[in-house]
Amino acid sequence: MARILVLDGHNAAALAFTRSAGRAGHWLAVGANQGLFAAAKLSRYCRLSFDYPISTDDADAFVIAVLAFARQHAIDLIVPTADWTLQPLSEQRNRFEGICRIALPPREAVVAASDKYQTIELARGLGIAVPRTWLVKADSDMGSLPDLSYPVVVKDRFSVRWKNGKAVFGSVSYAFGRQELARKIAERLQVAGDVLIQEFVSGAGIGISFFVAQEQVFLPFAWQRVREVDPRGSASSCRVSMAVDGNLGEISSRLVRAIGFQGIAMVEYKKAGDGPAVLMESNGRPWGSIGLPIASGIDYPRYLIDWCLTGALPPKTLPYRTRITCRRLVGELTHLSNIRNGKPANWPEEYPHFWSTLAKVAIPWYPGMRYDDIWLSDLRPGIEQIRNWFRVRRAR
Repeated sequence: MARILVLDGHNAAALAFTRSAGRAGHWLAVGANQGLFAAAKLSRYCRLSFDYPISTDDADAFVIAVLAFARQHAIDLIVPTADWTLQPLSEQRNRFEGICRIALPPREAVVAASDKYQTIELARGLGIAVPRTWLVKADSDMGSLPDLSYPVVVKDRFSVRWKNGKAVFGSVSYAFGRQELARKIAERLQVAGDVLIQEFVSGAGIGISFFVAQEQVFLPFAWQRVREVDPRGSASSCRVSMAVDGNLGEISSRLVRAIGFQGIAMVEYKKAGDGPAVLMESNGRPWGSIGLPIASGIDYPRYLIDWCLTGALPPKTLPYRTRITCRRLVGELTHLSNIRNGKPANWPEEYPHFWSTLAKVAIPWYPGMRYDDIWLSDLRPGIEQIRNWFRVRRAR
């Protein structure tokens, strides 16, 4: 069995990956930023924990520390599960040659996928529905924007970018009028140098994922979001598996191949009623809701490990269970906390009602329900996450 280092142990993808690889019999180490609570380190499958320098403070120091750990512990495969570790490792991947493998898409795909504007333009050229999007590089560009329907989304072009070895984190916010938009554009231009203005898109969140190799896609899987941590739009706290829509699966397949992803990848959309599915984002790394396909019968981490280490391809397709609901309990708690604060001012969409949502969230189990964090066979990560959630809020 392989010796594997999973990075970003604080996030849901790392915990899912650790459990999957551990159940397959691999030796697992879990790394995380120094000083950060990391539930995946507490898994019964984690043999060794590793605190590394914060990559967003000093990318070079982070890479050097990971490289030293890989040498010292004879690591076979490193799995980054967040952009702020994936991108520095991608930039310096040559330093790991002859030492270990890294579960990374090709460098060109990492660059392409990190640029939200480039992804939107690529999807538009493939005939995929996308939000109307404008790239603003200077205050003077504000005058060239058309009359807009508000709210609009003010979004950084990159989730994270590096300047002189330090990260500039992206942000997403909403503007409800021209004056507010001008102020937010000016703020982001000062911090990041450019910013995207995007039309607001409503609808249900739908995701499609694949395993991609040799310009082919394998193991398609689909899901729909049930609840989001922030009801205005964020990571999901609850989602349900569903059958892959043939047309949506095809256009998503074209996009992930055009970007150049290798390994596992996902694409997310919003779809309102009978309208088209509108592209929201794409990812070529383990994503936060990857526990759902695992629970439904498609264990992406196992196939990714085998492919990275031996070149073995997965089956073209696998039947999986639909109507499997997967929840992340700390995400559900944050969802409740957000709606308890009430509907944000000027928000144009329906907003969840606290008591009816509480009634749904309070149901601990029904047939087909699974948890990302709470596993009876691996209880400690989920229990400690809940304790940490309350501890952080008490400290505030």
